Amino acid sequence: MNRAQFLLTTSLLACAATSQTAVAQSTAPAADATSSAAQVGPTAAIQDIIVTAERRFNTAQRTAAAISVRSGNDLLTQGRYELKNILEDVPGISGGASASTNTSQAGGTDNPSTGLVIRGIQSNSGVGGSATSTSAAAAIYVDDVYNGVGGGYDISRVEALRGPQGTLYGRSATAGVVAIHTNDPNLKDIGAEVSAELGNYNLRHFTGSANLPIVEGKLALRVSGNHFERDGYYATQGDARKSTSFRAKLLWTPTDNFSALLGYAQEFNDTQSGGVAISQRNSPTDFVFQPQAVGTGKNHFRQYWANFNVDLGPVTLTYIPAYRTWYQYTTAVARVSPGGPNIDNFVSTPKDNFMTHEVRLRNSDADAKFRWQAGFLYYRNSLSEINNLFSYDIPPAGAYVFKSNTHKVTTAAGVFAEGTYAFTPSTRLTAGIRYDHTKIEIDQDYTSVIGITQSLAGSDRLATFNNVTYKARLEHDLSARNLIYASIATGFSPGDKSLTQNALGTPTTQNLKDQTLTTYEIGTKNRFLNNRLQINASGFYNVYGGYQTAGINIAPPGPIRIFQTITVPVKTYGAELEVQARPWANGTFGLNGSYTHARYGDFGAFAQFFSTHTISPAPPVQITGSYDHRVNISDTATLVLRGAVRYVSEHDSSRITVQMADFGGAPYVRVPAKALADLNARLELGSHLTITGYVRNLFNERYLPDNWNIANVFPGNPPIVAVSSNTLSDPRTFGIIVTARY
Repeated sequence: MNRAQFLLTTSLLACAATSQTAVAQSTAPAADATSSAAQVGPTAAIQDIIVTAERRFNTAQRTAAAISVRSGNDLLTQGRYELKNILEDVPGISGGASASTNTSQAGGTDNPSTGLVIRGIQSNSGVGGSATSTSAAAAIYVDDVYNGVGGGYDISRVEALRGPQGTLYGRSATAGVVAIHTNDPNLKDIGAEVSAELGNYNLRHFTGSANLPIVEGKLALRVSGNHFERDGYYATQGDARKSTSFRAKLLWTPTDNFSALLGYAQEFNDTQSGGVAISQRNSPTDFVFQPQAVGTGKNHFRQYWANFNVDLGPVTLTYIPAYRTWYQYTTAVARVSPGGPNIDNFVSTPKDNFMTHEVRLRNSDADAKFRWQAGFLYYRNSLSEINNLFSYDIPPAGAYVFKSNTHKVTTAAGVFAEGTYAFTPSTRLTAGIRYDHTKIEIDQDYTSVIGITQSLAGSDRLATFNNVTYKARLEHDLSARNLIYASIATGFSPGDKSLTQNALGTPTTQNLKDQTLTTYEIGTKNRFLNNRLQINASGFYNVYGGYQTAGINIAPPGPIRIFQTITVPVKTYGAELEVQARPWANGTFGLNGSYTHARYGDFGAFAQFFSTHTISPAPPVQITGSYDHRVNISDTATLVLRGAVRYVSEHDSSRITVQMADFGGAPYVRVPAKALADLNARLELGSHLTITGYVRNLFNERYLPDNWNIANVFPGNPPIVAVSSNTLSDPRTFGIIVTARY
């Protein structure tokens, strides 16, 4: 194995990002996830895409799993840098936190995957007013680091896997995984790239990277940075964003059988909330905007990590240590009338440190009849957080609804293994197993609305969870271009513990149990018409042990907050389709779609808090159609035109109570079916300069966003609706991007 092959194979198998240059050096008959338009050559054949979804070097079409890949180049030129936009055309996925700011309102979250809903499976939510860092149903990895930093710029590719992935990934891969790969250092070529983006709402976005081979073939450095800022969409200051990020990666390959990648990343975010209070009057689509105070927030990330690979001959060893810190200080405001609540929420997270160690071992022979891999993950999070909620509605002059001071340490260890046996060259069986142990230690002081303070002590401050999950899959090649598979897989989500207050205003302990998801899936991947037509389809059935939330306020209307753990079983089923066609060399059609039927089971004693069994936000139907066309203007100039239409069916944006529905509130959380159009035009002047113009949401459709929050509904004709959200959907945005490469 030569050096170039070794570097490519080990970095891919370690799920590190692979640069386009490294792929070009590979002798494998596949291409990286470069721009779909750029892949069109003199023939109309659809190119293969290298992925590492299953921790092995493979192509997307030869991976027997529901996986979608998005190119970093495409995302950059289409103005898609937030996670919700990156994943907007991936079948079966909705929601998503911001990959560039990781914030919500004026604050943020140290776990950006909590907003992801994959195949209708929501993340469990902790007690209202509790600490962050609860385990999510889905997992985000950046450069093979769980919840890693810097996934919004200098991207090589994004791989989205649907279904449990616990026998391959370290933590919280219950419903699926989004693996973001940024560009690695290139050992051979000096290079640099700078992009400047300007747009409406005073958007200023600058990103760049530089690659420097220090010792050719042995040592190289890649640095990249990103600065993003814009005004708010509905108030100049409210919802305004600013983010500055930096990353450095050093790759060292002293021998043909060893590589070491060292990395540092940081991200500083400033966000604002409020500025405008949005309410619904007269009809669900009649929005009234009223000025209000502005909330402010800051959060900072820092991350240090490494990726070591050793080829020991029959086996390859990978070790990935990582250390990440997060800091937050925020004041969020909400002024809701009529009926309130009118509150200020003060959140400070002076300490939130994450440490992970992951070790993986696999057999090196990719052509072996039995291929296997095994791994171990250690995870530790040490968190300190202050969360105080003040209400102006509590007489006589306002008071704190609660005060919470939390110190929390979460440790987890997981052992996992997976093997694939080829009965014949065309039929393979994969089996995997995983064991998890999670321990949570909580020291919390909680002061309720009536001034009673209680602390978690003794056995009440401890929680432990143990679980075994598995995967089994049978796959068969009908031909060299047609694959079918069937699988069953389970995923595990640990629980949590926290103090809150009961109906008497007395602090009480709330427990979230561990939950298991079982997924049944069948799928097929196909190429037809001499590689000009690609059709991939999958069907699934999910049984979730219970969606849990302790974040629902069960108190009567008013300023008081009372929380109690609610567990509801969930079942979902559906189908997904991805089609790509190239009838001619310069044109590409795309069609991605999904149908998701997601329903809660029996609510038990808490039926009054759910007006419907339909899970929100989980649109039943999502379809994206697109067309890319290249126009060769001259030998050095090419115009690439793209149009896309995204259809999302009617669905509820959030949950409301039975009483709110009886008072006429159901239409006020209903999102009508909508079709959003995006246009993109890119002028390529040789290989060094690209000028792109884009328009997103061409017809300026404005609608309720996912998790639109209704605080209360009062009877009337029309009903009086009190809304506690501060933003609607993203309006029409447009901009121009100039990219220079050396």
